[in-house]
Amino acid sequence: MTLQQRPGPVIVPSTPRECALVLSTLKWVVNHTGALLGPDLELVLHDLSHPDSSVVAIANGRISGRGVGSAIFSGPFDDKGLKALIENGDANEACTVVADYRTRLPDGRELDSLSLMFRNQDGRAFAALCANADRSRLLQLRGLIEGLFAPIDEPAPKPDESPSVDVMVHSIIEESIASVAATTGALTKDERAQAVRLMNDRGLFLVRSSVEMAAERLGVTRHTIYNYLDKG
Repeated sequence: MTLQQRPGPVIVPSTPRECALVLSTLKWVVNHTGALLGPDLELVLHDLSHPDSSVVAIANGRISGRGVGSAIFSGPFDDKGLKALIENGDANEACTVVADYRTRLPDGRELDSLSLMFRNQDGRAFAALCANADRSRLLQLRGLIEGLFAPIDEPAPKPDESPSVDVMVHSIIEESIASVAATTGALTKDERAQAVRLMNDRGLFLVRSSVEMAAERLGVTRHTIYNYLDKG
């Protein structure tokens, strides 16, 4: 495999085959180091070319309730790694590192998170390796002691146990609308624009079909959705 080298010591893949080999290596790392991580650290690998089923490997997926085949926006809330991906980060970096930030699970637990986004020669992110540490057990002495004897890992949820992509898309759309709606009546133009920005912050529009679904729900056209995003 011939890798193209940018100025300096950093080497990045330049062809789809090379990107696939990097993904394959990272997948091996996730699948074979999970037992060493302990039960409170989730390690997840995303293939960013398939955002509606991006998770290709995961260790301790029970922490976030995800499994292989889960969508990219099915993870914890307040994900700065996902935000950096949406905003495209620094395309001149071979690997964008987003470290030392907190995310939230639906049940209120906070996670210490880190994301690594790997880019090809064109600066496009093609893979993301993310770690999420659940520190809640460390706050309890009993939890700490029990953790030493807990099973190293449990089977991750099967893809069909997770909500479908369409269900998650509808949920994000409705939650975004509910967050900005001042009344139970029709949304104003500003409220629609704000709702679209919230949807974008959740990574909704990484899935192409979501644009049509959001447009239909808001009673506007695809072109209007893109205008809202451009002005955001």
